[in-house]
Amino acid sequence: MGRRKIKMEMVQDMNTRQVTFSKRRTGLFKKASELATLCNAEIGILVYSPGGKPYSYGKPNLDAVTERFMKECNDDSDTGDEEEEEQEEEEGRGKSRPKMKRINERLDGLKREIEAEKKRGEKSQAKLESAGEERFEKKRIEELTIDELREYMEKLQGIHGRIECQASKMQASSCLVHISGNKAFVE
Repeated sequence: MGRRKIKMEMVQDMNTRQVTFSKRRTGLFKKASELATLCNAEIGILVYSPGGKPYSYGKPNLDAVTERFMKECNDDSDTGDEEEEEQEEEEGRGKSRPKMKRINERLDGLKREIEAEKKRGEKSQAKLESAGEERFEKKRIEELTIDELREYMEKLQGIHGRIECQASKMQASSCLVHISGNKAFVE
């Protein structure tokens, strides 16, 4: 079986998605290794699988790269907003409050927002699933014909696919907000 071009959209089938993730993760890590070797670069990559399992790659190691990044971000932000530093001094926090603590607080806030969005998404999914039942609500499921059951199942699968796609987009969006928020917060 040769190579073929695939559409850049979320893979609907969960098993295929997991296989695709595994292969592409391996390819990503291989490319990162090649870049590090060819250019003597320090690289750190963190990826979460569709199942939520984290995978990381780092050269020389992820901890060293992360530590260097955070140190440089903290060094850069020390020359940042004087007004914010004055406000912190007035509030009694001043230099005694490390920047990592503020970043962690921001991260916790974003996590709470993500959880709220997940709950809202679950409620929306329940509404969407029940909306497809309007045509079938007069009959109990046991009374539906095989064709009606198939049609009902297709509608539910379509709704489920759209919800998964939207959830994926929202998760990606929240990650971007998180990343850009941390950059703005650090700067």
